[in-house]
Amino acid sequence: MTDVPRAVDRLDDLVSLDTGEIDRTIFSDQEIFDLEMKNIFGRAWLFLCHDTQIPKRGDFFEAPMGSDNVLVVRQRDGSIRAFLNTCSHRGNAVCRAEEGNVRNFMCTYHGWTFGLDGELVGVPGKSIFYKDKLDLSKHPLRKVAQLDTYRGFVFATFDETAPPLEDYLGATGRLGLDMIAERGDMEAVPGVQKFTVHTNWKFTVDNVFDYYHPQITHMSAFSVGLIPAPPDDFVEGGAKSDTGANLEVPFLPTDLHNFVVVGEYGHAISGPDQESLEVTAGTEPFAWRHKPEVEARLGRHGGRVAGHPHIFPSTWVTTNAQLSLRVPRSPDVTEIWWFSFRDRNSSADEQAASLDSQIHFFGPAGMLEQEDGENWAQSTLQTKGLKSREIPQLLKMGLGTSEVVKEDGLAFMDAPINEHAQLWTYHAWREWLRNPSWEELRERTIPRDRY
Repeated sequence: MTDVPRAVDRLDDLVSLDTGEIDRTIFSDQEIFDLEMKNIFGRAWLFLCHDTQIPKRGDFFEAPMGSDNVLVVRQRDGSIRAFLNTCSHRGNAVCRAEEGNVRNFMCTYHGWTFGLDGELVGVPGKSIFYKDKLDLSKHPLRKVAQLDTYRGFVFATFDETAPPLEDYLGATGRLGLDMIAERGDMEAVPGVQKFTVHTNWKFTVDNVFDYYHPQITHMSAFSVGLIPAPPDDFVEGGAKSDTGANLEVPFLPTDLHNFVVVGEYGHAISGPDQESLEVTAGTEPFAWRHKPEVEARLGRHGGRVAGHPHIFPSTWVTTNAQLSLRVPRSPDVTEIWWFSFRDRNSSADEQAASLDSQIHFFGPAGMLEQEDGENWAQSTLQTKGLKSREIPQLLKMGLGTSEVVKEDGLAFMDAPINEHAQLWTYHAWREWLRNPSWEELRERTIPRDRY
């Protein structure tokens, strides 16, 4: 009997930048999922929360880091630390709440108590049961390896050797977060929307960059006016009727101008450039960008971004001041978290209108994500079929036709609707799974000259 090759030994067969084909098994294979937890989520800088969610001493927020949960805690000196939410005694969670304010954390199993700094400060029966021989200093809560912030966004990594956060984000990742930070004096709206979809997490990432699907998937959103309808000069495409006439579906925006940015470590941005989107959405949603100081900070090319930034591996920034985490729970279950942001200086009416828009676009009450979720779940299900999983995923749109321009620290492409960012993400995913050194990983994810 021939041994089945391990996933790590067949990575070159799973993703091809040259053919634009992806092996479907990457969406349902348990071995691959376990490798992702170790080599991607166990090493990458991961978004935890926004610093406005923990403004006071003793404020905490529980956040996922791969298969682990950590407590992000505002310290008495104003700094921020993060610890694994697991007692150093017998492993019970030391905190059951998702966020709040505390003086300390006490495990409900045996009462071991930890300070805001994670140090073990109290053990019931320390003198009687342990004969004062238990060294409390050796059993603190386990800290993350590194924690840092960029413009209020808190990130952490389990890897002591990871590059500094700003280096990891690079120009592409920083630009993505700037799309929220530059809107004003931003703060997180209280409450995080959380729900679960029976899908592999990579399908939710893939969809971030997909501007080929809205005309079909979101026809209901067009019909009720949630999304502006395509302009009259968009052409109808797809199937023809028996008479040879074009059917009334779908609208294909053949002249929609896309702006794609790809960056080291797998970060990417893709979607319409600002000028193209203003044709359908108008200029009002982009009014904040037209301030001279904002235009200067975003830069000549950054100011064109009107698509979706994504920070590898699982943080999505929307054009509507929202940030989403896609939290892998198993190969076919993903928990989705939505953070919404508002400008402190905007009026109550403006804040209410913004929140209403955010809620109805994405999240459990979002029309768009409800429709997307059905596609993701069905796509994941088909990767489990004995024969269905043999059919490769196709990412061939615009393959090999786009020149990459490298200016101002960005590597970008101007092209019609394409799948460059999706394919770039899977390429980077493959390189992460090889578990190279950070220097090698960066070298392997430097954008080439054509896609």
